[in-house]
Amino acid sequence: MKQYFKSTITLTILLLFLSCKSDYEEIEVNYQDEHGNQINVVYHNPLDENNNYFVTLKVPGEKTISLNQSIAASGVRYTDDKTLVWWTKGDGAIMMKPDKNEDWKIIGTFKEISMRQIR
Repeated sequence: MKQYFKSTITLTILLLFLSCKSDYEEIEVNYQDEHGNQINVVYHNPLDENNNYFVTLKVPGEKTISLNQSIAASGVRYTDDKTLVWWTKGDGAIMMKPDKNEDWKIIGTFKEISMRQIR
């Protein structure tokens, strides 16, 4: 009887685990600029409207940074409103940083070179 009970609990836990689905998807995209420099980007997309969309940028030689999605007239814009903007449209993207006058300036233009769904 004990063995049956253990097997039933194990099977129940396994079925619950397998029936759970992720509450968001992650898509990894690699981009390249006109000079051959590459950047790795992971888009974190919630599957319900209660969560925030955000992106994680991995720029070689710099620390990894996460940016929240913000309002854009065209395309999809991610920013921390202080140090960096990542703006995508179609298979292209631009990176912007503030200059000494705190005006946003384009510092790089990128094209998508590969994409895969992680989660």
